[in-house]
Amino acid sequence: MARVVLCGMGAIGTEILAYMLKRSHEVIGVVDNDPQKVGRTVAELTGLPLAVRVAGSLRDVQLDGAEVAVFSTKSRIPDIADDIAYVAGAGLDVVTTSEEMAYPAYAGGETAASLDRLAKEKGVTILGVGVNPGFVMDWVPSLVVSATKNPTSIHVVRSVDVSRRRRQLQAKTGVGQTRAKFEKEMQEGVLGHVGLVESAHLIALSLGKPLDGLKHGVFPVVGSEDYVMGVRQFAEGRAGDCLIRLDLEMTMTSADFDVVEVKGDPELKLRFEKGVFGDSATVALTVHAAERVGGAKPGLITVLDLPLTRA
Repeated sequence: MARVVLCGMGAIGTEILAYMLKRSHEVIGVVDNDPQKVGRTVAELTGLPLAVRVAGSLRDVQLDGAEVAVFSTKSRIPDIADDIAYVAGAGLDVVTTSEEMAYPAYAGGETAASLDRLAKEKGVTILGVGVNPGFVMDWVPSLVVSATKNPTSIHVVRSVDVSRRRRQLQAKTGVGQTRAKFEKEMQEGVLGHVGLVESAHLIALSLGKPLDGLKHGVFPVVGSEDYVMGVRQFAEGRAGDCLIRLDLEMTMTSADFDVVEVKGDPELKLRFEKGVFGDSATVALTVHAAERVGGAKPGLITVLDLPLTRA
């Protein structure tokens, strides 16, 4: 059992909280900056059996005795770095669903390096997790390719039917927008999935090679009357002699499936026939990581460094 502080009580954060309680973890602090939630108990807001009152800031939470801080808030490193540094500096391990934190060396720069130094100094671990990045398009193919000699290519396809997903994901993929508005918001960095490049880097890391010749892009899938139905994205690069190609499609008409195909000796193909449902899998991966992060090495790590057994 871990003593946990949870940051973020949105849809995923609330599910994480419920699963934490189901697995008998002690949630001693909950943070959310929504004025409608601050000061109210978790029981009032959700019906879950927890009398802890929601704080508006981490600085309002008593961290003494806490072991792990779980963040289910922002995707980008600059938006969460200060709060992560605060709890790591207080001696807590950190698990976050931030997509950029899955491979922080790519987007994090000096901020990531600073967090790594702080974590090592305090003897704690900081880890980014999730279904994608963090599992389907990086951890799983890294495991599959480990059973192949001399791999020449790794191709991962993730197809998601966003009509079955939360409205937030539909909005992030531009569903219902005109092509012109989609292109404007793409330039502003509002649309598209964050983390595909991080996944490519993680696969290369598992092969012990740098990712070279990186190419990536995001394109709208347009239906009738020039309205957007979702997105297609790709990332591609080479790790030594191995070509890494990741294709992600999230539209209103996509089928749900995930495929990992490795060319080598032997050739291997793994298919999740109905796809890995992102919300449920992210909740499970986050909570299970919080249970295991205490057994990981100090510093800013990736899921490839996380033990498979509990501490």
